[in-house]
Amino acid sequence: MLKSRNLLLVVLAASLYVACKTDPAYDKATQLAIDDDKIVNALKASEQTAAFTKDPSGVYYNIISAGEGIAPVIDDTLLIHYVGRTFPQGILFDSTATNVDSLSTKFVLADGIEGWQKGIPLIKPGGRIRLLIPSALGYQNRNLQNVDSALVENTNLDFDIRLISLKHKDNTKNK
Repeated sequence: MLKSRNLLLVVLAASLYVACKTDPAYDKATQLAIDDDKIVNALKASEQTAAFTKDPSGVYYNIISAGEGIAPVIDDTLLIHYVGRTFPQGILFDSTATNVDSLSTKFVLADGIEGWQKGIPLIKPGGRIRLLIPSALGYQNRNLQNVDSALVENTNLDFDIRLISLKHKDNTKNK
């Protein structure tokens, strides 16, 4: 009986240890440096380095067309079409690109991934941009791989985005 109780206590203690074990903290700065090396090497290998500019945040961008009007800010609601691929593999993981503007994606910029928050404001309505987003500014170490997606942890992203329109948040109060 005593042996059974001791064995049960060992199993319980081991179970609690495993259940309480946490993953190491995500080091965004280190991952950003790793991602940047991968992006730079892929751009060099494909001879596309000159086509992209690096934003201070770490996002690489190529403005295909600037658009007209005012650039979006963080609280704006945007209508966009986009194609999302892994970088540099080019595996399509999401797309809303159609020729029908009413089928566009509507969202508040603040709700987008950090790379979108940094890159989309570089264009105006009617503009188009290609963003190479380090995983640290994208989905980070989240594993989003499923039947419809090729996103494993620390996947760098390649988005082709067309900003159709924007609506500024009304910050005025009714009087």
